[in-house]
Amino acid sequence: LGPGVAALVLAPSRGVAIAAAGTAAMTVGWVVWVSRLVADAHHVLLSETALRSDLSSLEEKVEAQARELRDVRTRDAVTGTLNRSGLLLRLNETIVRDARLGKAVAFLLVDIEGFKEINIERGRIGGDATLMKVAHALEAATRGTDCVGRLAGDEFGVVLNECDDPGPAVNRIFEALHASSDGDSASTVHVAIGAVTIEDPANGVELQELFRLAEGALASVRGTGGSLCARRTLRGTVSRQATSA
Repeated sequence: LGPGVAALVLAPSRGVAIAAAGTAAMTVGWVVWVSRLVADAHHVLLSETALRSDLSSLEEKVEAQARELRDVRTRDAVTGTLNRSGLLLRLNETIVRDARLGKAVAFLLVDIEGFKEINIERGRIGGDATLMKVAHALEAATRGTDCVGRLAGDEFGVVLNECDDPGPAVNRIFEALHASSDGDSASTVHVAIGAVTIEDPANGVELQELFRLAEGALASVRGTGGSLCARRTLRGTVSRQATSA
């Protein structure tokens, strides 16, 4: 073929080749763009996941600090039991809960016998050790759903939920205190207990009346030198229970 004809023949082929090369370049570019887009999206997803993890960890730390703060506000520094405000809060919650369940609640007011003399003879450290011994005995003698708190000085309160007879718990307290002495009668700690059974908390409970009954029962057995318990209900029934130890 002549050069002119050859050029005419070859021109379409070159055009096709150029078009094919352009298409291939566009395809490669599109693939690169999509790959980068996927990579960016993956990076964003990983960043979002990491951010969510950090936020979740931060929330857990804040909740833990809030729990610690609540514990500081509601725990007694010496015994580790609930303090007065913490115990009264739990008492109210238990009354409301057991009223809804139609169950009785028992409240124990516990006083250490001869605590003033213990403080004089053993000093503040010895007095604190006695408080901790009693606190541990109270917690060991009650259930995990019950609660123990230090009200003031050597006086403790115990809330027994779903309990219409505090007698077994009182006996366990006496036994736990006796066991803590390791057989040494001189180191045995005795307590006086005023127990009040709230037979029907759904009728409503005035804390002033509850404590009046508990303090009256406690006064009737305090100062004997041994472990005794006086029991009352909101109707004022009284009985005495000697130590089982």
